[in-house]
Amino acid sequence: MMEACDCVVLYNSAATAEKPGSREKSYPATTAREDVGAIAGSLAGAGYRPEVIAVGRVTADLIRRLLELAPRFAFNLCEEIDGDSGMEMAFAGLLELLGIPFTGSDSFALGLALDKFRVKQLLEAEGIPVPLGGICRPGSTSMFPPGMKFPVIVKPGREDASLGVNGDSVCATAEEVGRQVRYIHDVYRQEALIEEFLDGREFNVSVIGEEEPEVLAVSEIDFARLPANEPKIVSYRAKWDETSAQFGGTTPICPAAIPEGMKERIDSIALASYRAVGCRDYARVDMRTDASGAVYVLEVNPNPDLSPQAGFAGAARAAGFSYADIVLRISESAIARGDRFEPAIHAF
Repeated sequence: MMEACDCVVLYNSAATAEKPGSREKSYPATTAREDVGAIAGSLAGAGYRPEVIAVGRVTADLIRRLLELAPRFAFNLCEEIDGDSGMEMAFAGLLELLGIPFTGSDSFALGLALDKFRVKQLLEAEGIPVPLGGICRPGSTSMFPPGMKFPVIVKPGREDASLGVNGDSVCATAEEVGRQVRYIHDVYRQEALIEEFLDGREFNVSVIGEEEPEVLAVSEIDFARLPANEPKIVSYRAKWDETSAQFGGTTPICPAAIPEGMKERIDSIALASYRAVGCRDYARVDMRTDASGAVYVLEVNPNPDLSPQAGFAGAARAAGFSYADIVLRISESAIARGDRFEPAIHAF
C-alpha cells in the first residue's frame, strides 16, 4: 500500500503562447522547470512524502484532490495560472481559503509585488530609496513624468520574468519613450512604468526567513561582456535565451566584491524592502547604483526562481547552505505557520 503524502509540490503548467507582436519569444528555458524535481527530491531525501501536482487551471477536480490529500503543507511554485501572472495571488488565496499552509509570500504580498508602481510608492513612503519614476496608462497623452532626466527605462507595470524588457527599453529621447510606451500598451495591454535609468552597478539580494529574515548573499550582474550596442540591463533575452549574446553578457558574481560599508547598507535596504512588501520565507530584492554609488531599489520579487542553478540557490551556497538546506528551511517555515493555527484540513 502506498504511503499517503504529507506535502504537495504545486507548480504551474508551462505557458508557451506568445503575445501577438511581442519581441519576447518562448525559449526552452522559459518552459523548463528544474525547480520542481529538485525540490521534490530534497523533500523526499529529508523523509517527507511529496506529491507533485501540475496546475493548468483551477478546477473542482483540483480542489477535491487537495482536500482528499489533506497535506500538512504545500510547496507553492505557481507563478501564473493558464498563462496569466495576475492569477498567482488568486491561487495563493485559494490555498488560504482551503486552510493549507504553503511556502512563500501570502496572496496580498504576491499581488502587491506584481504592481511595480505601487511597490515603488510604498517603498518611497517607507524612506527606502527608489528611482524617480511614474506610469503612463493606455489612452494617456502624458508619456514623460515631470522632472525626469534622460536616459530612462520603460517597462510593463505588471509583469515579471523581464517580460516587455528588451534592447529598446532604455530610451534617450522622448520619441524613443513614446515608441516603447506604445509597445507596452499595444502588446501587454497595461500601463508602462517609466523610471530614470541608473547606469551603475546592479545587485540581486537574496533574503530568507519570516519573523527574523536574513540576507543570504549579494550577487552582482557583470555587464562587461555585453555587446556595445546593448544597454546594461537584464532583458528578457538576457534572462531566458541561453544562446544569445545578452545571456552570455550578464554574468552573476556571487558574492559581489563590495566594501563592507556598502554591503551593510545594501543588506539594510533589502531587509527593509522585504518587510515593507510583506514578503515571507524567501524573496529577492533587485538594486542599482547611480553615478555616485548611491543604492536604489528597482524591484522586490517574492517568488524568485528556486532552481538549483538559479541565483537564489547560488546565494545560499555562497552563504554556506546547501540546496536541500534552503528547501527544508522554507518548508519548515510553512509548517510552523500551520502549527500556529487551528488545524484546518490536514491530518498530520
